[in-house]
Amino acid sequence: MLNDLARQTRTMLFLQMLGPAIAMGSFFGISGEHWGVVITLFCLGLLVTVGWGVGVLVWSRRTDRALKATLARAGAELVTGRVTGVPAAGRVARRRIAAKHPSYLATTPQPIPAPSVVLVVTALASDGPRRVAALVPATIGLESRKAPVAVLLHPDEREAAVLDDRVTPEQLAAIGGDPRWASADLPTDRTVGGGYLPMLGAALLGVAAGLGLDLLVVALAT
Repeated sequence: MLNDLARQTRTMLFLQMLGPAIAMGSFFGISGEHWGVVITLFCLGLLVTVGWGVGVLVWSRRTDRALKATLARAGAELVTGRVTGVPAAGRVARRRIAAKHPSYLATTPQPIPAPSVVLVVTALASDGPRRVAALVPATIGLESRKAPVAVLLHPDEREAAVLDDRVTPEQLAAIGGDPRWASADLPTDRTVGGGYLPMLGAALLGVAAGLGLDLLVVALAT
């Protein structure tokens, strides 16, 4: 959900461009005055576009709920000692609202009542940098992108962690100055999405598929 969104990103971009391409390409039928074909294809394009919007909304909410449920379960396991967290240096990537969910800190064995936020962190794990997330109190701050943090990684859930609030300011400064931030292959929105060229290719394929469908239907109607 955090480290590999290539397939989902390409699919959404393809469908995002498919609908408008079908709608715009429907005007190929105007020259032959195939008005029924024009109206049908235009409505089909609008339907695909609306379906894309609904699909993105449903998928986003479903994955968001699944992520927060995983973080809540993993956070409880970490702070109660049911599993042993793996310490790692981290840097804030972004924050997401999780108003109704409890949060967890390494020094607090009980869940902290809502509101909370999902803190997405780039962690320097032993097997390579990856993005993880933790439910933290909404009042804890850490709003600055790339702010240094310490986390405890869940040993089984690769994208779950809790914030380690036992670190000192000196340790946080050392995390911020870690040379691996400049030398390691860190995950970014580009790499998580599969790269800009594949994204562009998926969008262009959606345009080509939409226009190609229009041309085929108009040709068959002629």
